[in-house]
Amino acid sequence: MEAYDRALSLLALREHTEKEIRKKLHDKGCSDDDINEAVSRLLDEGSLSEMRFAESYIRSRLRRNPEGRALLRMRLLEKGTPQDIADEVLSEAWDDESYLKPLAACLDSLIRKKGKEGARATLLRKGFRDSEIRAALSLLDPDISESE
Repeated sequence: MEAYDRALSLLALREHTEKEIRKKLHDKGCSDDDINEAVSRLLDEGSLSEMRFAESYIRSRLRRNPEGRALLRMRLLEKGTPQDIADEVLSEAWDDESYLKPLAACLDSLIRKKGKEGARATLLRKGFRDSEIRAALSLLDPDISESE
């Protein structure tokens, strides 16, 4: 089954959404029947997982280019992640504050380049809330008061 083998090759490189796999297989000239059969098999055996994709995507985006919760949600939905899975994965990342360390590292770099106000403005544009920026700032300098 050519579609199945191609899909496995794609999944060996990184996680994908069902929507991405379907589009890539379609672009490679696979028939709709072969695509449907391949996707069903991948889902049944657990090789294709929307949850794993969303978790991997959020970790990667936070590590490389931190963005706020709403922006990440929009990106997941554009990729084809179901809304309930996107919301669940983002809730976990924000509830356990796993976004905070990457945000602090990004903030530190931005402060050196743009100053504190420039860094704050950049992070606000990237969808972070002021309270999240203050929390990241307090990781960098624990003496900073919450009112700053």
